[in-house]
Amino acid sequence: MDDIARELGISKKTIYKHFKDKKELISNVIKFDIDQEKCLCEDCYNSTENAVQQMIDISRHISHSHKDVNPTVIYDLQKYYPEEWAIMENFRNDFVRSAILKNIEKGRLEGLYRTDIEPDIIALIYITLISGMMLQLTKSDNDYNFVTLHRQMVSYHLSGICNQNGREYLEQHINEITNE
Repeated sequence: MDDIARELGISKKTIYKHFKDKKELISNVIKFDIDQEKCLCEDCYNSTENAVQQMIDISRHISHSHKDVNPTVIYDLQKYYPEEWAIMENFRNDFVRSAILKNIEKGRLEGLYRTDIEPDIIALIYITLISGMMLQLTKSDNDYNFVTLHRQMVSYHLSGICNQNGREYLEQHINEITNE
């Protein structure tokens, strides 16, 4: 809390006027971040031209907004704030899974995604990929940053579910993930 107060240029007393303890502060930050992610996803789903572009747009935002995430923060959340980490896990398992299912259905209707895949299984695999990426980030011998891992994960996912039409679109636009 000393570091937070110093960074914000306020006293700890001021922080404690709004939050009873560090755990409540962290919980509120996580909930705020999740709400922001939900709004962004909704905006992308309502404004992009096709399912592949939706995934690219969302991935670009996630890569940009999380590019400076310190892996220690992830580790500390998992170890010292398991309830708050569980909120993030629930967001991933519920909202993200649902969003991936919607994206797959849209991509199939648009003729960009394969019709021989099981959407529910693919959504579960996507969630597992996110978990694996988070695990990799917290390893002491990790040599990859968030942006690199995330781009590879999304590229891997889209390459697996796109049909020929979708792959052609993907090849033309995949680099947009890391463009700012």
